Amino acid sequence: MKKTVSIVLALILVIGIAIHIFDQQCVLETHTSPDGKYEIVIKSNRSFFESTMPGDGGKSTPVQVILKDVNGKIIGKSSHNSNCNTLWFSIYIEWDLKNNQVWYAKSKTINLITGKVEC
Repeated sequence: MKKTVSIVLALILVIGIAIHIFDQQCVLETHTSPDGKYEIVIKSNRSFFESTMPGDGGKSTPVQVILKDVNGKIIGKSSHNSNCNTLWFSIYIEWDLKNNQVWYAKSKTINLITGKVEC
C-alpha cells in the first residue's frame, strides 16, 4: 500500500514539474514598462505538436499577451477579447503610461488600470 501511494505521489510530482517546464517554454518574450511597474509576457498559443510555415522562424505563431503588475498579478490578457487575437510577428510594445495603456500590436491595447483589452 505504501509503495502504491509513493508511486502515485511521484507521478503527480513529475507531471506537475513537466507542466511547469512546458509552460515556461511557451514564454516567447517579456517586456518591462519604463517605470518598472508593469510587465508584458508574450506566450505561444501553439500546441506542442503544431508546426508553422517553413522559413518563417515560428513568427506566424498565435500568441497571448499577458499584462502583469510588479507583484506578478495578472491585470489583463489579450484572450479576454476574442477579436484581439494576434500573431507573434505583429507584436510591438509601446508603453503609454500617461494614458494608462500599453500597445501590443497595431491598434491593440490593454488598459494598465482596468485590464480592458481593446482593438
